[in-house]
Amino acid sequence: MTRDSESGGDGVSGNIFHGPAPFQLGDRNVQINHIHHATPHRRPLVLAGATLSTREELATVIRRDWAAARRQFFEGAAATGAPSDGWLGLLAWLRDLDGLTADDLTAQIELIDHRLRDDALPADLKLLHLLGWLDPEGEAVWRGTVVTPESLSEACRIGRLEESGPEWELYRDLCEGGLLDALSTFSGLRALRGTQRAWDEAWGSWQRLAAQVPGLPPEAREWAGSGARGLLLAALLPYAEARTWLRAGRESVTPPPTGEIEWYDWLRARDGGADTPVGWLVRADFAAFAAAQAEQLRRQAEADRQNQRIRTALDSASALRQRQWADYESWRLSPAARLEAVIRATLWLGAWGAATIPVAWIMWGWIRADIAATLSWYLVTLTLAAYAGWLPKVIRLGAAYQPPLQRVRAWAEEARADRERTRRGLFRAGFVVGFVLVFGVLLNDVGVILTTILLMPLLGAAFHFARKGAIHDWADDHRERLRDYRSRQAGAGDIPQHIAEGVRSPSARVRADAYQAYMRQFTGLDHSEKDE
Repeated sequence: MTRDSESGGDGVSGNIFHGPAPFQLGDRNVQINHIHHATPHRRPLVLAGATLSTREELATVIRRDWAAARRQFFEGAAATGAPSDGWLGLLAWLRDLDGLTADDLTAQIELIDHRLRDDALPADLKLLHLLGWLDPEGEAVWRGTVVTPESLSEACRIGRLEESGPEWELYRDLCEGGLLDALSTFSGLRALRGTQRAWDEAWGSWQRLAAQVPGLPPEAREWAGSGARGLLLAALLPYAEARTWLRAGRESVTPPPTGEIEWYDWLRARDGGADTPVGWLVRADFAAFAAAQAEQLRRQAEADRQNQRIRTALDSASALRQRQWADYESWRLSPAARLEAVIRATLWLGAWGAATIPVAWIMWGWIRADIAATLSWYLVTLTLAAYAGWLPKVIRLGAAYQPPLQRVRAWAEEARADRERTRRGLFRAGFVVGFVLVFGVLLNDVGVILTTILLMPLLGAAFHFARKGAIHDWADDHRERLRDYRSRQAGAGDIPQHIAEGVRSPSARVRADAYQAYMRQFTGLDHSEKDE
């Protein structure tokens, strides 16, 4: 390389790759001629069907066909790891460029050695660095899309909340790191210089702080490790677009009063101030979390108060029912009530026994009056045996035993209308007729003594079955009252299981019954379903 005497000592000529350079790279007054004058022809660069000879032309094609440029320059390496022809052609073309100043050459060396040759750097980032060197005054394009301050702001605002779309894709790429530094090489985004480092530092500081927050809700803790990063970047972006929506977002949230949400107060005391990135994050995103939690706590407190009022009403109604039931049981089982029940049982069963005696006289009285008389006594003894077996239960029922002594006609009409009761009545009548017929024949054929002996097992059976409950107890009202009492008996403030299941039934009728049963939980036993 020789000094050109016509340049006045300020320039050099020759191929700089033929030997050591006799100049300093920082010398801005040095003009570099890459092409030796003896070899004026060089191989052009071809990309996406276009022949390129200048930096601006290559930058234009890269912006137009990003995928083709990435594939040709950085994705064509052989399986063995050897450099691809596309990469080697780009490298040779860059070295042969004309008219590079010392600054251009310095930036080119930095680009090739520390960006394009960096295997850890993704191909898209390499291409973006190349584009920034080729045409820093042009549009910043990332994966075929122009990047502007507005798009960066929208990526932070929308991308951190979504899981798809262009804003989310740009936000994802920003979080992977390195993109901000590459974008800052363009004149239109030069204000981004240093933002990547500041963002990384703010993110690390926030992660250390978030790990120490006491009582942070799970959803807020999850957000602290993901979406919070985008707001930190928005707070660091040197553009008014980001500040506008940040301020609007912060003003739209009313933070809870001091002392209401402990973890939020803890963060506010350590966020470094309202204008710091962490301060913006705490007063926007996490103020919203705190406000939602405060509202939830207020609703829960109101629900607890309502539930407490309901439990108090239920407990009061339950205590009333307990007193009413105790009064009822005391009255039902009193000596006077039991004596009245025994009298009612005597009259009722006696009436039935007396009703069977005419059957014997009708069947045998006109033939053998003695047999009819004996059969009458047999029927009386059977009635007494049933009475003896039934009497203990009558005493246990007390006032609950209410045979229809005073409404026999109404009872008979109800019985005729009920087919099941009619069949039972006919069966009993048939049993009496059969008994009178069979034992009348036995009295006539074998005599009184043997027939009476044969009667003993029937007396035992009548006593046994009466004791086991074969006789109607006439305690329907008592059973209904007992069912009502037990259906509304639960723990303090609790709802019986059948009501809890009924309100979830698909049947409107079942739900209505469950609702009525629920309302009855607040009343005493005097408010029965019949009254309703």
